[in-house]
Amino acid sequence: MLAAVLALASVTPAAAVESTLERATDAVVAITLGADRVGTGIVIADDRVLTAAHVADAAAGALPARILVRDALVPYDVLAIDRARDLALLAATIPDDVEPIVWGNSALLAQGEEVVALGFPIGLESVTLTKGVVSSPMQFFEGDTFVQTDAAINPGNSGGPLVDTEGRLVGINVAKVADVQVDSVGFSVPAADALRFLQREAPDLALVIDPGVSSGIPRWALPTMVGLLVAVLGAIAFLRLKEVRRSRREGRTASARPRGRFRVTTPTGAAETDVRLPAVAGLAPNADIRLAGEGVAPYHARFTPLGAGVEVRDLTDGEGLYCGDRCVQTVVIAEGESVRLGGATVTLLALTQPPVLGDAGDGDAPGA
Repeated sequence: MLAAVLALASVTPAAAVESTLERATDAVVAITLGADRVGTGIVIADDRVLTAAHVADAAAGALPARILVRDALVPYDVLAIDRARDLALLAATIPDDVEPIVWGNSALLAQGEEVVALGFPIGLESVTLTKGVVSSPMQFFEGDTFVQTDAAINPGNSGGPLVDTEGRLVGINVAKVADVQVDSVGFSVPAADALRFLQREAPDLALVIDPGVSSGIPRWALPTMVGLLVAVLGAIAFLRLKEVRRSRREGRTASARPRGRFRVTTPTGAAETDVRLPAVAGLAPNADIRLAGEGVAPYHARFTPLGAGVEVRDLTDGEGLYCGDRCVQTVVIAEGESVRLGGATVTLLALTQPPVLGDAGDGDAPGA
Protein backbone atom coordinates (compact mmCIF):
# COMPACT_ATOMS: atom_id res chain seq x y z
CA MET A 1 0.00 0.00 0.00
CA LEU A 2 2.87 2.38 0.76
CA ALA A 3 4.21 1.94 -2.79
CA ALA A 4 0.77 2.70 -4.17
CA VAL A 5 0.54 5.87 -2.08
CA LEU A 6 3.92 7.10 -3.22
CA ALA A 7 3.07 6.28 -6.83
CA LEU A 8 0.25 8.82 -6.72
CA ALA A 9 2.78 11.62 -6.22
CA SER A 10 4.92 10.57 -9.20
CA VAL A 11 2.40 10.20 -12.02
CA THR A 12 2.82 12.40 -15.07
CA PRO A 13 0.40 15.35 -14.75
CA ALA A 14 -1.96 15.75 -17.67
CA ALA A 15 -2.16 19.53 -17.36
CA ALA A 16 0.63 19.80 -19.95
CA VAL A 17 -1.08 17.43 -22.42
CA GLU A 18 -4.42 17.48 -24.15
CA SER A 19 -6.81 14.65 -23.42
CA THR A 20 -8.93 14.03 -26.51
CA LEU A 21 -10.90 11.23 -28.09
CA GLU A 22 -8.35 11.19 -30.92
CA ARG A 23 -5.50 10.60 -28.48
CA ALA A 24 -7.44 7.79 -26.80
CA THR A 25 -8.19 6.18 -30.17
CA ASP A 26 -4.51 6.33 -31.13
CA ALA A 27 -3.63 4.47 -27.90
CA VAL A 28 -5.87 1.51 -28.82
CA VAL A 29 -4.12 -1.61 -30.19
CA ALA A 30 -5.31 -5.03 -31.32
CA ILE A 31 -4.29 -8.32 -29.70
CA THR A 32 -3.84 -10.89 -32.45
CA LEU A 33 -3.55 -14.66 -32.69
CA GLY A 34 -2.14 -15.59 -36.05
CA ALA A 35 -4.10 -13.50 -38.56
CA ASP A 36 -7.09 -12.98 -36.27
CA ARG A 37 -7.79 -10.01 -34.02
CA VAL A 38 -9.01 -11.61 -30.79
CA GLY A 39 -9.17 -8.63 -28.47
CA THR A 40 -8.14 -5.06 -27.75
CA GLY A 41 -5.43 -3.41 -25.65
CA ILE A 42 -4.58 0.09 -24.41
CA VAL A 43 -1.16 1.77 -24.48
CA ILE A 44 -0.87 3.12 -20.93
CA ALA A 45 2.87 3.93 -20.74
CA ASP A 46 6.10 3.50 -22.67
CA ASP A 47 6.14 -0.09 -23.97
CA ARG A 48 3.25 -1.13 -21.70
CA VAL A 49 -0.21 -2.28 -22.74
CA LEU A 50 -3.23 -3.06 -20.56
CA THR A 51 -5.82 -5.62 -21.68
CA ALA A 52 -8.24 -8.18 -20.27
CA ALA A 53 -6.89 -11.37 -18.70
CA HIS A 54 -9.23 -13.54 -20.76
CA VAL A 55 -7.86 -11.96 -23.94
CA ALA A 56 -4.28 -12.82 -22.88
CA ASP A 57 -5.48 -16.34 -22.02
CA ALA A 58 -7.21 -16.81 -25.38
CA ALA A 59 -4.21 -15.47 -27.31
CA ALA A 60 -1.87 -18.04 -25.74
CA GLY A 61 -1.61 -21.02 -28.07
CA ALA A 62 0.27 -22.66 -30.90
CA LEU A 63 -0.08 -19.63 -33.20
CA PRO A 64 2.06 -16.50 -32.65
CA ALA A 65 0.37 -13.90 -30.41
CA ARG A 66 1.21 -10.31 -31.28
CA ILE A 67 0.11 -6.71 -30.73
CA LEU A 68 -0.95 -4.80 -33.82
CA VAL A 69 0.11 -1.17 -33.50
CA ARG A 70 0.50 1.31 -36.37
CA ASP A 71 0.14 -1.55 -38.94
CA ALA A 72 3.07 -3.39 -37.35
CA LEU A 73 2.87 -6.69 -35.49
CA VAL A 74 5.11 -6.80 -32.42
CA PRO A 75 5.58 -9.64 -29.91
CA TYR A 76 4.73 -9.15 -26.26
CA ASP A 77 5.31 -10.67 -22.85
CA VAL A 78 2.69 -11.03 -20.12
CA LEU A 79 4.08 -9.24 -17.06
CA ALA A 80 1.14 -9.65 -14.65
CA ILE A 81 -2.38 -11.08 -14.59
CA ASP A 82 -5.28 -10.52 -12.21
CA ARG A 83 -7.91 -13.04 -13.23
CA ALA A 84 -10.25 -12.07 -10.41
CA ARG A 85 -10.56 -8.58 -11.96
CA ASP A 86 -9.86 -9.84 -15.51
CA LEU A 87 -6.82 -7.62 -16.17
CA ALA A 88 -3.41 -8.26 -17.75
CA LEU A 89 -0.31 -6.08 -18.16
CA LEU A 90 1.77 -6.67 -21.30
CA ALA A 91 5.26 -5.52 -22.31
CA ALA A 92 5.91 -4.75 -25.99
CA THR A 93 7.96 -2.37 -28.10
CA ILE A 94 5.56 0.48 -28.86
CA PRO A 95 6.52 3.27 -31.34
CA ASP A 96 7.60 6.45 -29.60
CA ASP A 97 4.97 8.55 -31.35
CA VAL A 98 2.09 6.54 -29.85
CA GLU A 99 1.02 8.58 -26.84
CA PRO A 100 -0.37 6.70 -23.81
CA ILE A 101 -3.98 7.20 -22.88
CA VAL A 102 -4.88 9.79 -20.22
CA TRP A 103 -6.55 8.35 -17.12
CA GLY A 104 -9.73 9.77 -15.65
CA ASN A 105 -11.57 8.84 -12.46
CA SER A 106 -14.28 6.19 -12.60
CA ALA A 107 -15.43 7.23 -9.11
CA LEU A 108 -16.70 10.51 -10.56
CA LEU A 109 -18.93 8.86 -13.19
CA ALA A 110 -22.61 9.73 -12.97
CA GLN A 111 -25.62 7.78 -14.18
CA GLY A 112 -26.58 9.03 -17.64
CA GLU A 113 -23.11 10.44 -18.41
CA GLU A 114 -21.97 9.90 -22.00
CA VAL A 115 -19.14 7.40 -22.55
CA VAL A 116 -17.43 5.82 -25.55
CA ALA A 117 -16.21 2.23 -26.03
CA LEU A 118 -13.20 1.75 -28.32
CA GLY A 119 -11.90 -1.49 -29.76
CA PHE A 120 -11.83 -4.08 -32.53
CA PRO A 121 -15.25 -5.82 -32.38
CA ILE A 122 -15.71 -9.11 -34.29
CA GLY A 123 -12.18 -8.85 -35.69
CA LEU A 124 -12.72 -5.65 -37.69
CA GLU A 125 -9.56 -4.10 -39.10
CA SER A 126 -9.90 -0.57 -37.75
CA VAL A 127 -10.74 0.87 -34.35
CA THR A 128 -14.49 1.14 -33.83
CA LEU A 129 -16.19 3.79 -31.68
CA THR A 130 -19.55 3.14 -30.02
CA LYS A 131 -21.22 5.80 -27.90
CA GLY A 132 -23.57 5.24 -24.99
CA VAL A 133 -24.32 6.33 -21.45
CA VAL A 134 -23.44 5.07 -18.00
CA SER A 135 -26.35 2.85 -16.99
CA SER A 136 -24.87 2.34 -13.52
CA PRO A 137 -21.50 3.66 -12.30
CA MET A 138 -21.26 0.87 -9.71
CA GLN A 139 -23.11 -2.28 -10.78
CA PHE A 140 -22.60 -5.58 -8.92
CA PHE A 141 -22.34 -8.47 -11.42
CA GLU A 142 -20.96 -12.00 -11.09
CA GLY A 143 -19.30 -11.24 -7.77
CA ASP A 144 -17.60 -7.93 -8.61
CA THR A 145 -18.37 -4.26 -9.23
CA PHE A 146 -18.39 -2.86 -12.77
CA VAL A 147 -19.30 0.24 -14.71
CA GLN A 148 -22.45 -0.74 -16.62
CA THR A 149 -23.02 0.95 -19.98
CA ASP A 150 -25.36 0.65 -22.93
CA ALA A 151 -22.52 1.40 -25.38
CA ALA A 152 -22.23 -1.54 -27.77
CA ILE A 153 -19.56 -3.97 -26.52
CA ASN A 154 -19.01 -7.01 -28.74
CA PRO A 155 -16.55 -9.91 -28.97
CA GLY A 156 -13.18 -8.33 -29.74
CA ASN A 157 -13.90 -5.19 -27.69
CA SER A 158 -12.62 -7.01 -24.60
CA GLY A 159 -9.59 -5.28 -23.08
CA GLY A 160 -10.34 -1.99 -24.81
CA PRO A 161 -11.00 1.35 -23.13
CA LEU A 162 -14.21 2.94 -21.97
CA VAL A 163 -13.58 6.68 -22.06
CA ASP A 164 -15.47 9.85 -21.22
CA THR A 165 -16.27 12.50 -23.83
CA GLU A 166 -12.80 14.02 -23.39
CA GLY A 167 -11.07 10.70 -24.09
CA ARG A 168 -10.06 9.97 -20.48
CA LEU A 169 -9.94 6.32 -19.45
CA VAL A 170 -12.73 5.41 -17.01
CA GLY A 171 -13.00 1.66 -17.55
CA ILE A 172 -11.67 -1.47 -19.28
CA ASN A 173 -14.32 -3.31 -21.30
CA VAL A 174 -14.55 -6.98 -20.33
CA ALA A 175 -18.07 -8.35 -20.77
CA LYS A 176 -21.63 -8.03 -21.98
CA VAL A 177 -24.82 -9.97 -21.40
CA ALA A 178 -25.75 -11.67 -24.68
CA ASP A 179 -29.29 -12.96 -24.79
CA VAL A 180 -32.20 -12.59 -27.19
CA GLN A 181 -34.14 -10.93 -24.37
CA VAL A 182 -31.28 -8.63 -23.27
CA ASP A 183 -30.00 -5.60 -25.16
CA SER A 184 -27.16 -3.14 -24.55
CA VAL A 185 -25.88 -4.38 -21.18
CA GLY A 186 -22.09 -4.07 -21.13
CA PHE A 187 -19.60 -4.13 -18.27
CA SER A 188 -16.23 -2.45 -17.74
CA VAL A 189 -13.73 -2.82 -14.92
CA PRO A 190 -13.56 0.62 -13.23
CA ALA A 191 -10.37 2.57 -13.97
CA ALA A 192 -9.80 2.87 -10.20
CA ASP A 193 -9.57 -0.93 -9.92
CA ALA A 194 -7.17 -1.06 -12.88
CA LEU A 195 -4.98 1.57 -11.18
CA ARG A 196 -4.84 -0.55 -8.01
CA PHE A 197 -3.77 -3.53 -10.14
CA LEU A 198 -0.98 -1.49 -11.76
CA GLN A 199 0.15 0.09 -8.50
CA ARG A 200 0.43 -3.40 -7.02
CA GLU A 201 2.18 -5.06 -9.96
CA ALA A 202 4.13 -2.13 -11.48
CA PRO A 203 4.37 0.71 -8.93
CA ASP A 204 7.08 2.54 -10.90
CA LEU A 205 5.02 2.76 -14.09
CA ALA A 206 4.74 6.34 -15.39
CA LEU A 207 1.05 6.82 -16.15
CA VAL A 208 -0.59 9.99 -17.46
CA ILE A 209 -3.36 10.84 -15.03
CA ASP A 210 -5.49 13.95 -15.36
CA PRO A 211 -5.07 15.68 -11.96
CA GLY A 212 -8.29 17.61 -12.47
CA VAL A 213 -10.33 14.43 -12.15
CA SER A 214 -8.02 11.86 -10.58
CA SER A 215 -8.03 13.61 -7.24
CA GLY A 216 -11.39 15.33 -7.45
CA ILE A 217 -9.78 18.75 -6.79
CA PRO A 218 -8.96 21.62 -9.18
CA ARG A 219 -5.69 21.40 -11.12
CA TRP A 220 -4.34 24.55 -9.47
CA ALA A 221 -4.83 23.06 -6.01
CA LEU A 222 -3.02 19.76 -6.70
CA PRO A 223 0.57 20.81 -5.77
CA THR A 224 -0.53 22.11 -2.36
CA MET A 225 -2.62 19.02 -1.72
CA VAL A 226 -0.05 16.31 -2.55
CA GLY A 227 1.39 16.22 0.98
CA LEU A 228 -2.04 16.06 2.57
CA LEU A 229 -3.14 13.38 0.11
CA VAL A 230 -0.14 11.18 0.90
CA ALA A 231 -0.69 11.66 4.65
CA VAL A 232 -4.38 10.77 4.42
CA LEU A 233 -3.79 7.73 2.25
CA GLY A 234 -0.96 6.65 4.55
CA ALA A 235 -3.32 6.79 7.52
CA ILE A 236 -5.91 4.78 5.60
CA ALA A 237 -3.26 2.22 4.67
CA PHE A 238 -2.20 1.94 8.33
CA LEU A 239 -5.77 1.42 9.51
CA ARG A 240 -6.40 -1.09 6.74
CA LEU A 241 -3.25 -3.00 7.72
CA LYS A 242 -4.49 -3.20 11.31
CA GLU A 243 -7.85 -4.48 10.11
CA VAL A 244 -6.27 -7.19 7.95
CA ARG A 245 -3.98 -8.28 10.78
CA ARG A 246 -6.96 -8.52 13.12
CA SER A 247 -8.86 -10.57 10.57
CA ARG A 248 -5.92 -12.92 10.13
CA ARG A 249 -5.68 -13.42 13.88
CA GLU A 250 -9.30 -14.54 13.76
CA GLY A 251 -8.47 -17.00 11.01
CA ARG A 252 -10.08 -15.12 8.11
CA THR A 253 -9.37 -12.17 5.79
CA ALA A 254 -11.61 -9.68 4.08
CA SER A 255 -10.45 -10.95 0.67
CA ALA A 256 -11.31 -14.61 1.31
CA ARG A 257 -12.54 -16.47 -1.78
CA PRO A 258 -13.86 -19.98 -2.38
CA ARG A 259 -11.25 -22.72 -2.75
CA GLY A 260 -11.37 -25.93 -4.71
CA ARG A 261 -9.51 -29.18 -4.14
CA PHE A 262 -8.93 -31.09 -7.37
CA ARG A 263 -7.36 -34.36 -8.47
CA VAL A 264 -5.50 -33.98 -11.77
CA THR A 265 -4.92 -37.21 -13.70
CA THR A 266 -2.50 -37.09 -16.63
CA PRO A 267 -0.69 -39.78 -18.66
CA THR A 268 2.18 -39.55 -16.19
CA GLY A 269 0.16 -39.99 -13.00
CA ALA A 270 -2.26 -38.28 -10.61
CA ALA A 271 -1.87 -35.51 -8.06
CA GLU A 272 -4.08 -33.35 -5.86
CA THR A 273 -4.01 -29.56 -5.72
CA ASP A 274 -5.85 -26.95 -3.65
CA VAL A 275 -6.38 -23.55 -5.34
CA ARG A 276 -8.30 -20.34 -4.82
CA LEU A 277 -11.12 -19.79 -7.30
CA PRO A 278 -11.51 -18.59 -9.98
CA ALA A 279 -8.51 -20.47 -11.38
CA VAL A 280 -7.11 -21.30 -14.81
CA ALA A 281 -5.91 -24.77 -15.83
CA GLY A 282 -3.36 -25.47 -18.56
CA LEU A 283 0.23 -26.13 -19.56
CA ALA A 284 1.49 -22.60 -18.86
CA PRO A 285 3.98 -22.20 -16.00
CA ASN A 286 1.72 -19.65 -14.31
CA ALA A 287 -1.47 -21.72 -14.69
CA ASP A 288 -3.18 -22.23 -11.32
CA ILE A 289 -3.91 -25.90 -12.10
CA ARG A 290 -1.03 -27.48 -14.04
CA LEU A 291 -2.05 -29.99 -16.72
CA ALA A 292 -0.15 -32.28 -19.04
CA GLY A 293 -0.92 -34.54 -21.97
CA GLU A 294 -1.72 -34.31 -25.65
CA GLY A 295 -4.23 -31.67 -26.68
CA VAL A 296 -3.78 -29.45 -23.59
CA ALA A 297 -3.39 -25.72 -24.25
CA PRO A 298 -1.27 -23.29 -22.19
CA TYR A 299 -4.49 -21.75 -20.80
CA HIS A 300 -7.09 -24.42 -21.40
CA ALA A 301 -10.03 -23.74 -19.06
CA ARG A 302 -11.23 -21.42 -16.31
CA PHE A 303 -12.77 -22.85 -13.12
CA THR A 304 -15.32 -20.56 -11.44
CA PRO A 305 -17.44 -21.39 -8.34
CA LEU A 306 -21.12 -21.65 -9.20
CA GLY A 307 -23.52 -22.56 -6.40
CA ALA A 308 -22.55 -25.93 -4.95
CA GLY A 309 -20.33 -26.74 -7.92
CA VAL A 310 -17.73 -25.33 -10.28
CA GLU A 311 -18.27 -24.02 -13.80
CA VAL A 312 -15.55 -25.07 -16.25
CA ARG A 313 -15.20 -22.77 -19.26
CA ASP A 314 -13.19 -23.83 -22.30
CA LEU A 315 -10.64 -21.18 -23.36
CA THR A 316 -9.24 -23.00 -26.38
CA ASP A 317 -11.40 -21.63 -29.19
CA GLY A 318 -9.00 -18.72 -29.80
CA GLU A 319 -11.77 -16.14 -30.15
CA GLY A 320 -10.85 -14.00 -27.13
CA LEU A 321 -14.45 -14.01 -25.91
CA TYR A 322 -15.72 -13.67 -22.38
CA CYS A 323 -18.24 -15.80 -20.51
CA GLY A 324 -20.95 -13.14 -20.82
CA ASP A 325 -20.96 -13.63 -24.59
CA ARG A 326 -21.91 -17.31 -24.16
CA CYS A 327 -19.70 -18.18 -27.06
CA VAL A 328 -17.51 -20.87 -25.51
CA GLN A 329 -18.31 -24.32 -24.19
CA THR A 330 -19.06 -24.61 -20.47
CA VAL A 331 -19.94 -27.42 -18.10
CA VAL A 332 -20.73 -27.44 -14.38
CA ILE A 333 -19.27 -30.17 -12.19
CA ALA A 334 -20.21 -31.06 -8.62
CA GLU A 335 -18.03 -32.67 -5.96
CA GLY A 336 -16.91 -36.09 -7.19
CA GLU A 337 -17.48 -35.25 -10.87
CA SER A 338 -14.79 -34.88 -13.53
CA VAL A 339 -14.10 -33.00 -16.75
CA ARG A 340 -11.80 -34.03 -19.57
CA LEU A 341 -9.36 -31.38 -20.81
CA GLY A 342 -7.32 -32.73 -23.71
CA GLY A 343 -5.27 -35.61 -22.34
CA ALA A 344 -5.94 -34.69 -18.69
CA THR A 345 -8.86 -35.39 -16.35
CA VAL A 346 -9.70 -32.96 -13.54
CA THR A 347 -11.94 -34.14 -10.68
CA LEU A 348 -13.51 -31.79 -8.13
CA LEU A 349 -12.89 -33.34 -4.72
CA ALA A 350 -14.17 -30.52 -2.49
CA LEU A 351 -15.42 -26.94 -2.74
CA THR A 352 -14.85 -24.76 0.32
CA GLN A 353 -16.77 -21.51 0.74
CA PRO A 354 -15.15 -18.69 2.78
CA PRO A 355 -16.75 -17.59 6.05
CA VAL A 356 -19.21 -14.71 5.75
CA LEU A 357 -17.96 -11.71 7.69
CA GLY A 358 -20.41 -10.59 10.34
CA ASP A 359 -22.22 -13.95 10.66
CA ALA A 360 -23.50 -14.75 14.14
CA GLY A 361 -21.12 -17.68 14.32
CA ASP A 362 -17.92 -15.94 13.24
CA GLY A 363 -16.74 -15.19 16.77
CA ASP A 364 -17.46 -11.46 16.87
CA ALA A 365 -19.24 -10.09 19.93
CA PRO A 366 -22.41 -8.10 19.26
CA GLY A 367 -21.56 -4.51 18.38
CA ALA A 368 -17.82 -5.27 17.99
